[in-house]
Amino acid sequence: MALVVSRLFCYKTKSTMNGKTLVGNKRKYDKNHLTWVDGKGWEGIVYKYTLTIPNEQMNGKMYIGCTPEEATRRSKWKQKSNPYGGSKIADARKQYGIDNWKYEVLERHYDEDIDKLVELLESRESYYIKENNSIENGFNGNTGGTGRTGMKLSDEENQRRNATRKEKGFHHTDESKKKIGEKSKNRKKSDEEKQKISEGNKGKKRTEEQKTAQSERLKGIEPKAATEGAKNWVKQNGGGYWKNHQISAEAKVNMKAAQQARGTNVMATFKDKTTKTFPTMLDAAKECGCNAGSVKYSIEHNSYCRKAEAWFTAI
Repeated sequence: MALVVSRLFCYKTKSTMNGKTLVGNKRKYDKNHLTWVDGKGWEGIVYKYTLTIPNEQMNGKMYIGCTPEEATRRSKWKQKSNPYGGSKIADARKQYGIDNWKYEVLERHYDEDIDKLVELLESRESYYIKENNSIENGFNGNTGGTGRTGMKLSDEENQRRNATRKEKGFHHTDESKKKIGEKSKNRKKSDEEKQKISEGNKGKKRTEEQKTAQSERLKGIEPKAATEGAKNWVKQNGGGYWKNHQISAEAKVNMKAAQQARGTNVMATFKDKTTKTFPTMLDAAKECGCNAGSVKYSIEHNSYCRKAEAWFTAI
């Protein structure tokens, strides 16, 4: 025991809180809940609980977890009122009870660095969750670790959470907003994220409520400030992103098609009573030698455009 104590007091991540001796940097663990094995280090396990109720549809389905505090974790399972894991396993414990499960240790690992041990345990936990498909076909709610990675909420759950937030008037604190802002700085979206955002925005139209809210937010903001800011950026950086990037012919065709799909079909009537149609106001302006603003004005006021020598109407 003397050897064990001396090594514990030399452990570099040891600290004290409320009279407890804690170890770990990423997460703090009560030393009294951990197991130290001489010559190996801290002990941790990857384990599983398998439901054992014959003729039950979910019989044989499992929950996989990991911990460096086996005894404490086992004790918490046996406490019916104690919350355990995520919502899926918590609901399963309520539905099937806590005694109709088979407990097994899948792996034991050791390391003198508690943080490295936990990192390894979480990696192996994720492996077994994927191997047994225990998210879709079991009681795990995510792919493992301490976060919610891989967790998919149902539409009903998302709606319930949104309703609860609205009901309670949820708002981020100034401190939370600051943290979110700091994390978002200089963060670049992956191509996959951009694709998801693009797919999600397709066909979306802003409601009148959204338009009004945006208008209210922009009231009192001098648009010239944004323009000056853009000009200064160009001066400092020598142009925008596309300065040294060539747009492919295919991309130009796609951009043109998208522009025309959004545009207003226009018909020009000339002095000699001949007419010509255009897919957008910009196309009409280019063809007739004026600017798009003149075309728009002619359409809105049913007036003659001198520069184009034509009348324009939306069709």
